[in-house]
Amino acid sequence: MDPAHDLSAARGSQLSGHETALIYMGAASISLIIGDRAADGTVTPLEHLDKPLPTARDIFRTGTVSRSTMEQAANILRDFMQSIREYEIPASRVRLYTTNILSEATNPEVFLNRLQVTTGCNVSLLDEGEMTRLIYLAAVRLLKQNSALDQGLTMISHIGPGNTRALYFKKGRIAAYTSYRLGIFRAREAVAAMEETENPRKLAHFEEQIKGVVDHLAQDFSGVEIHHHVAIGAEIQSVSPHIVAEKHGAYAVTENQLANFTEKLAQLTPDQLVRRLHVHYTGSEGIVPALQTNLALARRFGDEMIYVPARDFQRDLILDLMNEGSLSGTFQEEIMSSAQELAKKYKTDHKHAEHVATFAQQIFRELRHLHALEPKHELLLRVAAILHEVGMFVSAREHHKHSMYLILNTELFGISTEDRTIVALLARYHRRYNPESNHPHFSELSREERMVVFKLAAILRIADALDRSHSQRIKTIHLRPQGNRLIIQTPGVDDTTVEQIAINSKCDLFREIFGFEVLLTR
Repeated sequence: MDPAHDLSAARGSQLSGHETALIYMGAASISLIIGDRAADGTVTPLEHLDKPLPTARDIFRTGTVSRSTMEQAANILRDFMQSIREYEIPASRVRLYTTNILSEATNPEVFLNRLQVTTGCNVSLLDEGEMTRLIYLAAVRLLKQNSALDQGLTMISHIGPGNTRALYFKKGRIAAYTSYRLGIFRAREAVAAMEETENPRKLAHFEEQIKGVVDHLAQDFSGVEIHHHVAIGAEIQSVSPHIVAEKHGAYAVTENQLANFTEKLAQLTPDQLVRRLHVHYTGSEGIVPALQTNLALARRFGDEMIYVPARDFQRDLILDLMNEGSLSGTFQEEIMSSAQELAKKYKTDHKHAEHVATFAQQIFRELRHLHALEPKHELLLRVAAILHEVGMFVSAREHHKHSMYLILNTELFGISTEDRTIVALLARYHRRYNPESNHPHFSELSREERMVVFKLAAILRIADALDRSHSQRIKTIHLRPQGNRLIIQTPGVDDTTVEQIAINSKCDLFREIFGFEVLLTR
């Protein structure tokens, strides 16, 4: 009898029937985790495979994913799919994600299509908002393990393959967030280009690459007090066990220890580095640049010590993708808090904004059967409601257009670039003209995204009209569809003439999208 068949049969007899699989194509490798999903949605890993793939090297060196890398990825994925079949996992329980740096390649569609054809699975590209959520989860996990970090003023830095992120926590809650366009592989390939030209200043050039972002980050956080600095990232988390021993779920690495270790690694050849750290070649390429960047950041902030999570960064990232509901409520609260801080910065009427957000959320939830949108869109609607009048900071005249401009050009914690565009358009269309196909930014959306904007803008207009006086005199509302009318009851408010006039002037979009006239009654 075939031994492979025996192994597959034995494995099948031990399966629970709730196995799931997720494949993640990262900057330097492809990983697979097969896990058993419990009733509460959490996943227990059963098998973890990781194979090297030079995706980031290709993208930041040539701007494209090479044919040889595509072939290598396809071969790895065929092996992964064979492992998945041995666990008898149906295609509906297999998900495939790719690193967000793929969006910087000139041929992402070709590569994504190749991945889909090879696996038969839909491929999702991690956007900036989702990547920020994953970094946030890693940060919160460490904070909860260490009370000093959790209760203090803690900065979390993540040096990624293409971008650097900084999250500032006050007593366990997000107080500030920024990101910068410099990462390990982006900087490394800049240096590699200098090496090819035998530039004698190549090391100085690398330090200059780092210095620009480090100085910018230090300037952005110059007005805040920082008690602790946590460094998150695949490279620094993988080497920290070689520097110090774990304590309270983290490695406490002094600046001198990091400097000495980085200097030693910088002297090694690629072969020596692979043998010293037990990593694959593509993974080793980013280690020294990552450590140099973290060291430069520690020195700039005067850190005597940095804390590094004692976990496998990429493995945790995949598990957090599999456990979608993990801390989602807390993360949404942090996003809303960040939006509120931005609204405060632009001196908006926060009572009005909060009131509109509350009404918009209620209307969204009670009309879910009509709009059929996702929970994510509810969050975007709430953020847009908080920010819809930030343009008043520039001018009351055409403030809706100023709001769009400010939102488009301001980073929002946990919101991807694509979703930020939707939020900006909702602010643009909360009054006056309806969306048109030739409008800037709206014209660039897909048909599905345009319908999202239509539906959410229609809801936002009604919510905004319900507080037309900015006095919050309508405290509560009850929705009651009746024929071709949506009756909105306003208990305790006898005269709603002002609000009804506002609704009449703004409900044309709601009427066209949902087929309802809107009538206020007590």
